[in-house]
Amino acid sequence: MTSETPISSDVFKQSMRLLAGGVCIVATNSSGEWHGLTMTAVCSLTMDPPSLVACVNRAAGAHGIMSATRRVSVNVLSHNHTSLAELFSSSKVKGPQRFDEKKWIEMASGVPALIDALAVLDCDVIQETVIGQHSVFFCEVKNARLQPDKRPLVHFNREFCAVQPVD
Repeated sequence: MTSETPISSDVFKQSMRLLAGGVCIVATNSSGEWHGLTMTAVCSLTMDPPSLVACVNRAAGAHGIMSATRRVSVNVLSHNHTSLAELFSSSKVKGPQRFDEKKWIEMASGVPALIDALAVLDCDVIQETVIGQHSVFFCEVKNARLQPDKRPLVHFNREFCAVQPVD
């Protein structure tokens, strides 16, 4: 039997770990240097204009850069990008050192695009709202690159997982 538990930071974190989320690398270009981080807190917002939200911890190294550049790419990862997701979430490797020039290209706007991402959305940050320790970036999508021929990478209960169709 499941019982109700009073909410606390720990119970909330445990609850959110049970919400499977698509894994993305959100990246930007600042004076020719690329920066990015792994995120699951990305979701569509509206179709007209095409927009999404990305929620970023203000303590993240890329946060201030994203806030300053006001232009980001949202790179939707496939199941074979687990090591890349781990690299971009690690505190051991930071900033431009995370980008392998064989795997990334520059879009016309200057933002990095993962060559074999399921989708890359090139976005203008049109608004930033601070809530708690995070900023919610409201982004208008300007361009897209699509390669929907692979399975997505998701994060569930502190693990990366591949999605399989339900029979």
